[in-house]
Amino acid sequence: MTTFSREELKAIRVAMQDALDALDIDATIKVGNCSFDGGEAKFAVNLVKEGAVTADVSAMNFWADARKLDTNKIAKINGQSVTLHSYNSKAKKYPWIVASLTTDSKWKLSDSQAKSMFSKETVV
Repeated sequence: MTTFSREELKAIRVAMQDALDALDIDATIKVGNCSFDGGEAKFAVNLVKEGAVTADVSAMNFWADARKLDTNKIAKINGQSVTLHSYNSKAKKYPWIVASLTTDSKWKLSDSQAKSMFSKETVV
């Protein structure tokens, strides 16, 4: 019985991503996780049209509005300026994702942390 090794699948994933990156299209393509059993493998591929709003960002906008959070506000974590990046509806404890404005760093926040850092200012 012929099976795939993890190393083979990692190399295939990189080759797939390189080939898709070479396409001249107005979209971003990302090869995601792989599941495999024996000689069969399935890769997740995500395609996002330029200028389109992703599901995570759409969910962030919806829940930020519902919880009265300011998606344009800038906060600080470990001395880095961060802003709300996305919302993961499957993550119950830490659904909010914030991203650094200067590096590639990202952090997960709970609802209470997001509210304390990004709540909208109330004018009296």
